[in-house]
Amino acid sequence: MADLGGQLQEYLAQSKTAAASIAAPAPPPSAGCSQEETSSGLGAWLGPLNPFPAAAASGPDRDWPRAAEAEPWLPGLSRWQRLAVSGLCLLLAALCFGLAALYAPLLVLRARKFALLWSLGSLCGLAAAVLLRGPARLLREAGGGSLLYLGALAGTLYAALGLRSTFLTVLGAAAQLSAAALILLAGLPGGAAGLR
Repeated sequence: MADLGGQLQEYLAQSKTAAASIAAPAPPPSAGCSQEETSSGLGAWLGPLNPFPAAAASGPDRDWPRAAEAEPWLPGLSRWQRLAVSGLCLLLAALCFGLAALYAPLLVLRARKFALLWSLGSLCGLAAAVLLRGPARLLREAGGGSLLYLGALAGTLYAALGLRSTFLTVLGAAAQLSAAALILLAGLPGGAAGLR
């Protein structure tokens, strides 16, 4: 087993040196353009006509697909893998929301199935957001409304799957919708005063 680990380290070292030797040097800057402008995609096309040279040349998201920030909770996933899995989660969320919309006319008869599908869609949507932004960043930015929403979501899923209680499931779904409305209201510029 130790030999396998050594072989893996040797292979990774070889691939890093091969990638460094293949990398081509940057093209020389054209007349009127700085090195930063020519290295960015839009700056290379527009040259001196670029209206935003500083914005195109700098910023944390300049090399977004290639350079990813370090995510301590998702160490084995590259940025493209996180993007692909979050897209899959968004498709599952859309499927769950679509199926929940089919149960909307039968809300009185199938309230638990509607709430379950809606909650699973919300859970898949949250999973997509966690994969895109990173769990550490989302936990740092979480407010009271977000924690209330997550509690209502967990309560709805527990009432629908664990307890199989229609009344508690509807109560949890109502709490979930009210928490989502509070988060939306807090996100609007001006909040409740802005709506008035």
